[in-house]
Amino acid sequence: MVVLFAVLTVAALIALDYFVLRKRRAERRAEIRLPGLEPLSHTVDSVPDGVFLQPTYTWTRIRQDGDVLVGVHPLLLGLLGAPYGYELMASGSSVRKGEALLRLERGGRLLTVPSPIEGSITAVNRRSTGETQWKGLEAPEGSWLYRIRPERVEQEVPSWMIADTAVTWTKQQYERVRDYLTRAATLGEVGVALADGGDVPIGVLAELDDAGWDGFQDTFLTP
Repeated sequence: MVVLFAVLTVAALIALDYFVLRKRRAERRAEIRLPGLEPLSHTVDSVPDGVFLQPTYTWTRIRQDGDVLVGVHPLLLGLLGAPYGYELMASGSSVRKGEALLRLERGGRLLTVPSPIEGSITAVNRRSTGETQWKGLEAPEGSWLYRIRPERVEQEVPSWMIADTAVTWTKQQYERVRDYLTRAATLGEVGVALADGGDVPIGVLAELDDAGWDGFQDTFLTP
């Protein structure tokens, strides 16, 4: 009887140690962040007045003269992380809806952002700060990249998102991105942290392998 009690006691201690350590490991995984990266949740809570969003991860604002300012959604810039570069079209170029409007470069790899609109580019902002927050939307050094004189803008606006609809869409995309990254086997402990409910870190796309990078393009940036 004494032997049985001793065996049961040892088994109970082993089981307790297993579950306690397992919980501690899970808590540590949930806190793991890549060095220097911060949460992206600040990009999903609001959209400035007068700003429209499109499924191409672009934003637009219609100027009083009828031209449209076009920029990249801060969520996409944050996922890309710094340092990154732009490949921009020249002023005077024409662009069709769904065609490549710009390319974002990080570590020698490119993401192509489709144009949300058809028109002629009247100005290119090569001084863009590329903010991951909504700042300086119309300032010369602000986050807009193109000024476009649109064709048939009245047909496009009804399909664009604004105000609460834009915020809801951004939050949904954030969760879609989280799910995609969680399934990316190459993310290792970052993927584990995401699966445990951690924030999506800035620059996480740079951690994907080529297949994961191409998959992101196909899933989120292909019309």
